[in-house]
Amino acid sequence: MPTFDFPTWFLSAILAPFGLVFGSFANVLIHRLPQEAEADRDVVRRPSHCPSCKARIRPWHNIPLVSWLWLRGRCASCGWRIPVRYPLVEFLAGALLAGSVWVFPFGTLIWAKGVVCGYALLVLFFTDFTEFILPDALQFPLMALGVLFTIPQMLWPLHLTSIWAPGLTILSVDTFGNALQAAPCWSTLGPRVTWQDSLLGLAIGYGVPWGLNLLYRLIRKTDGIGMGDFKMLAWLGAFWGWAPMLGILFGGALLGSAVGLPLLLLRKAKAQTMLPFGCGLALATPVVVFYGPALWRAYLGMIG
Repeated sequence: MPTFDFPTWFLSAILAPFGLVFGSFANVLIHRLPQEAEADRDVVRRPSHCPSCKARIRPWHNIPLVSWLWLRGRCASCGWRIPVRYPLVEFLAGALLAGSVWVFPFGTLIWAKGVVCGYALLVLFFTDFTEFILPDALQFPLMALGVLFTIPQMLWPLHLTSIWAPGLTILSVDTFGNALQAAPCWSTLGPRVTWQDSLLGLAIGYGVPWGLNLLYRLIRKTDGIGMGDFKMLAWLGAFWGWAPMLGILFGGALLGSAVGLPLLLLRKAKAQTMLPFGCGLALATPVVVFYGPALWRAYLGMIG
């Protein structure tokens, strides 16, 4: 039974710089994936460049957080004002990776799944917020990955790993278990996501909003939910199962209503005004994944 005998704070300190680098790449994805031209969507071969003057960004001008502060938020070549979104995404990605080891047991499959899901939600939140687009190039691989995450627990059941927790205690966790487990700052166990749950979540995640949108189209003669939202719910269903996916759908709709209704009442928007529903889904996901069962039990207790 291997043991990761590093203090949690040490793991956070080691992972945070990697998170900042991944955040810098997340900005590349956020900017390029919504582009129409195929060459502009290339995130592998095309080097980093200024979106305004197209000048190539020098390596010392591309250091996460530091370069933005050093350049005072402007391009070194043309003076274009770099949106505050860039350092914000880098910071959030760094915080995501540094904080992941506190709520997921480090070195396990559920830790990897949580990090991948969080990183994808970060990218999709800002592509939808800025361009009203949830790119297929990211979402289709996530659908397949969500199902693949269910396979290792079948091949290597009850393969244990030990991790250190605060107070010099040792936690024994399932290395390939596809569910929430005990972590330094988390104790509630979650149900396993089996391959059946994953495939059902994938199908229902796409089918339910598709049916709702079809009904909306018959009534209002226009789409109420974008195709990207169907795919986002599909891969979230593949990751976490059909029941959490429905909770995420409800939570996203609730957040969307909290934003949309005041805009309608203040006449700042119309019924046909587009709202980034993917942002609501992204914000609802961690709440449902971590606290969904507790919220559901509280709701059942309220209604008797």
